[in-house]
Amino acid sequence: MGRRFGYAPLALAALVLVAAHGGAGFASHAEETLPTRRFTSGQSNYYEFCGGCHGLDGASARREIPVLKDHVGRFLCTPGGREYLVRLPNVAFAPMDDETLAQTLNFIARDLGGASYPAGARAYTAAEVGRLRQAPLKATDLAALRVHILEAGEKTCSAR
Repeated sequence: MGRRFGYAPLALAALVLVAAHGGAGFASHAEETLPTRRFTSGQSNYYEFCGGCHGLDGASARREIPVLKDHVGRFLCTPGGREYLVRLPNVAFAPMDDETLAQTLNFIARDLGGASYPAGARAYTAAEVGRLRQAPLKATDLAALRVHILEAGEKTCSAR
């Protein structure tokens, strides 16, 4: 006839033993082996709202999604490029307040931008982000606009 209960009694017994010991040893082992890492607000928001498409390290896997890693800082070379980053529809409409979005953009430009971040570039402020996101881009060809902005910036930019 075979077993009627399978491994259920054994699993239940294991749970009872763990509960009886209060999980002693299990949590401390996890704490010893797993590194703890604290993220800035900008990092956390990037990972939650942007990293799924752009990649956690800024290197997107899909061709049609721009790579941010070691490139995105170049947008800060011109006023138009700086505005472009904030006015992108997915950025302008991000579910964040202006301060949080400014912190997120600063993480993206400075940290993910790496060597492409211009020497002497200034950080985004909440006031600047609040003003710019009121006029989101409506261009149908954002890729062409992106190329134009980057070409203009090549003439005036010196990365760090």
